[in-house]
Amino acid sequence: MNTIKVRKNFLLDKEIVQKAQLILLEQQKNLTETLNLFFKAIVKEPSILESIEKSANKRTGSFIGMLDGKIGDESFKEMKRKYSTHKENE
Repeated sequence: MNTIKVRKNFLLDKEIVQKAQLILLEQQKNLTETLNLFFKAIVKEPSILESIEKSANKRTGSFIGMLDGKIGDESFKEMKRKYSTHKENE
C-alpha cells in the first residue's frame, strides 16, 4: 500500500486519495474542504460513520460483492454463537 504522510502518524492510501481527488475536482471541492465537511457531518450525526464504513467495505466487481447487504449483516461471531446454542439445544 502506497501512503502519503501528512503528519507523523497520519497516513493515507495514495491510490485512494488520487481517485478521490478526481471526484472532488469534478465537484469543485478540495481535500481540506471535504475533510472539514466529513467532520461536521460526524459531529451532527455520529451514526453516519456506520453507513460510510459499510459503503467503504462493500466489495465490487465480483459475484460475492453483489450479495453484500442482501444476506444479512450478522458478524461471524454472532453466527457461530447462534449455531453453537442451536446445537446445544438439540
